[in-house]
Amino acid sequence: MTGSVDIDVNRRRIDAIQLLRAFAATAVVFTHATTRIGYLFPEGKASSHLFDGISGQVRVGDAGVDLFFVISGFVMLYVHRNDFGQPGAVTGFFKKRITRIVPLYWLLTTVAVSVTVLSPGLFTTHYAVADPAWVAGSYLFLPIPAPGRELSPVIGVGWTLNYEMFFYLVFGLLLTLPRAAALPFLLASFTVLVGLGVALAPAAPWAKFATSWLLLEFLLGIGIAYWKLSGGQLPVKAARVLAALSLAALLATVYWTPDEQGAGRFAFWGIPAAGIVVAATNLDVGKGRPRRLAAVLGDASYSIYLFQVFALPMWGLVMSHLGFGMLPFDLNVVILTILVVASGVAGWALVERPLSRAIKPLLAGSPQSDHPVGELRS
Repeated sequence: MTGSVDIDVNRRRIDAIQLLRAFAATAVVFTHATTRIGYLFPEGKASSHLFDGISGQVRVGDAGVDLFFVISGFVMLYVHRNDFGQPGAVTGFFKKRITRIVPLYWLLTTVAVSVTVLSPGLFTTHYAVADPAWVAGSYLFLPIPAPGRELSPVIGVGWTLNYEMFFYLVFGLLLTLPRAAALPFLLASFTVLVGLGVALAPAAPWAKFATSWLLLEFLLGIGIAYWKLSGGQLPVKAARVLAALSLAALLATVYWTPDEQGAGRFAFWGIPAAGIVVAATNLDVGKGRPRRLAAVLGDASYSIYLFQVFALPMWGLVMSHLGFGMLPFDLNVVILTILVVASGVAGWALVERPLSRAIKPLLAGSPQSDHPVGELRS
């Protein structure tokens, strides 16, 4: 694989990945906002277009998770393509991943543990269970479910971070190898794991986790980055058509929603998500304000995704007390989505970014990508 991409020419097109981050986070927030409004104002469901008998119409926003996974695979190879086999690359990689993911997640997990104990009714998806293994697993990104529940950490949406960290662990360790050996090994290992899951259908939570079809979505992102760094390029018109078709494929699942795990999700959400990423790497988000907005929203996407756990119930209570139940159900969903996204951006500016700056000295001595797009974060 060569690094033949013209960095200066393609920089703005890669910025589109930042905008996709924000789109993915907002899609997930929309799904959860619909659930929250349904919990607060159940009488509005009957008149809502969101609940007209099409069960997938709400859950399609969960495809934002699949988009996140494809983007993660893309960014990891795109940014670290020159780190394979380099001295200190593994240490630097894990240091950067930990300082990027862990501090905010641990902070919010600690808050969530406290809230779960003091006010368990605040989270509609959680419960008052003081289980040490579950809490410890939540901090350590281990697939340990609470007693009697499906796999979900204290921060409910953090189940996706379990997959992210597993991918980072494998990818980071493979940096010890030359790229020509590491990438085929990654492809083979994840494919074999998924194959074992299909053949054995394991029941244990950790085994189901380690053999999930979701692992293949990281490989899709890796493949896109490999193609892009090898000089792959689509004409703008072709990229727009691909984006439209991929988005249409996602929206089609309004009428048939795949299971949360399995080949259906990979086929109907993962592959269209990959198509959207391919298109984004060949499209320009523009100059000036659009580009800056894409950068800000992309940087804030992690906070948007995590802070929703608190922002959804908080704004839901505000809307309930202010009598928002009188408004159309669908409008309330949109309002809550906007409020939660805005809260996530505020969380990024007031909590995540200062926290990152405070621990920035830990990055001293880490190998930096020679690629300006190394600023992309996942």
